[in-house]
Amino acid sequence: MSRSSRYKYSEIKAGIWIFISLIIFSAFIVAVSGAKLWKKMDYYHVQLDYIGGLEVGSLVRMGGMVVGKISQVDILQDDNAGIELTIAVRKGLNIKSNTVAYLSYVSITSEHHLELDPSHLPAPLLKPGDTIKSKSMATTDDMMDRMTIVGDTLQIILHRVNLLLNPANIARIDSIISGVNKVVHSASGDMELLLGDARQAVLSIDTLLGNVNRLLAGSDSMVTRVMQDARASIQQATATLAGIDTTVAGVEKLIENNSSSLNAIIHDMERTSENLKIMSDQVRDNPFLLIRTIPKEERSLN
Repeated sequence: MSRSSRYKYSEIKAGIWIFISLIIFSAFIVAVSGAKLWKKMDYYHVQLDYIGGLEVGSLVRMGGMVVGKISQVDILQDDNAGIELTIAVRKGLNIKSNTVAYLSYVSITSEHHLELDPSHLPAPLLKPGDTIKSKSMATTDDMMDRMTIVGDTLQIILHRVNLLLNPANIARIDSIISGVNKVVHSASGDMELLLGDARQAVLSIDTLLGNVNRLLAGSDSMVTRVMQDARASIQQATATLAGIDTTVAGVEKLIENNSSSLNAIIHDMERTSENLKIMSDQVRDNPFLLIRTIPKEERSLN
């Protein structure tokens, strides 16, 4: 074989290896980027104020399932400055007009993605090129600011509770309860005398009415009816006085029985104040105790 023939054979062999390498490299790029060059895509627009690290190639999910990727990111130049995302989703994907797009993540440590939340309510479908509605989500900084406000509010509440339940105020409450007990005990005798006099007066009036009724027996019927109504009123007053007597006795007994319970409630409030202070300190030291990850319910594609 001549030298020129050997050169031609080497060049052909090198060209074949270069061609095979290009095919393998292209397949690797397609596999890594996830590009589906053999599938047509539909394009939609989403406008957000904050994208939290979303970029070209970030995933687009619907109901947790990957349905496409972000193909372009642009900054809007109008008065309502924001960011417009162009998303590419698989051809023929049904996106209703009440679908809402928002920044989301599977867990706190996972990469952010664009979530499409389809409503269960019926609505017309969007056409490729339309803009999908969006909503802003609270960022971690916003959550930390809110938790700081909550912690400060708890500190103020605990401070006021501690001021309310200091020993001086507890002593005042005990003094008030003792004073009420003394007033009830001291007034109970006077009230008994007053009720006795009232009963005697009612009996005297009742006797007087009986005598008058007998004197007027057989006279004008109107006078008779008036006297009967007066007797009924006196009887009702007697029953009311008896009820007042029973109520006074019940109030006195209730205060005597519950004085110890009131003291127990005061001590329970002191313990509750201490527990709230411990909880507030824990929340201030570790605000992430208030964060709960709630897995989203799986949704089926329309």
